[in-house]
Amino acid sequence: MLSLTKELEHSFEYKGQSYELDLSFDNVLRWYELLEDDGIDDYDKVSMAFEMFYSACALDSDLLVTGVDAIADYIHQEPYGHYEDNTGVGTSDPIKYYSYSQDADAIYSSFVEQYGIDLIQQQGKLHWDKFKALMAGLNDKTYFRRILSIRMRDTKGMEGQEVANMMELKQYYELDDNRSVEVQDTAMNDIFSALKNEATR
Repeated sequence: MLSLTKELEHSFEYKGQSYELDLSFDNVLRWYELLEDDGIDDYDKVSMAFEMFYSACALDSDLLVTGVDAIADYIHQEPYGHYEDNTGVGTSDPIKYYSYSQDADAIYSSFVEQYGIDLIQQQGKLHWDKFKALMAGLNDKTYFRRILSIRMRDTKGMEGQEVANMMELKQYYELDDNRSVEVQDTAMNDIFSALKNEATR
């Protein structure tokens, strides 16, 4: 998570040794794309993720799982509050109405529009924490935020053609079920739960 008083994260400490990290935003987004790939089993996903993030070879399975688990926890960090669902049960995250892959065009154009930042030119440079802060700060006039507004919009109180138009927009901008960040985050948690259970057998 971004701090104005500390340096950005660039390393991971494990058993007294420091491992250099690649936390550029595009590298993190590749991890989300990897989660979508049903053709790769969970252990291979963790192994590939370790190679993506760390500049070292995994010496043992504990380092492999612990190292990638630490990255997953880091990626999930949010600066604000604790959310409750409609049953009153606390949840760590709000519903995610976007996908980094499906909404890539909208995110890209919104960064150019608001900040003058070309994310393609920033690949390998822009840190994940900076990317997240800038994305959270996108205003309601940007293409990405307009899409989120359509996905989140309630049709209660609308009538006739207004409802039809909104439903058409909702259908057009609908997220693929398996590509939303919420689904990917759940898949990430399931992977680590399964691997930890396997390790304790």
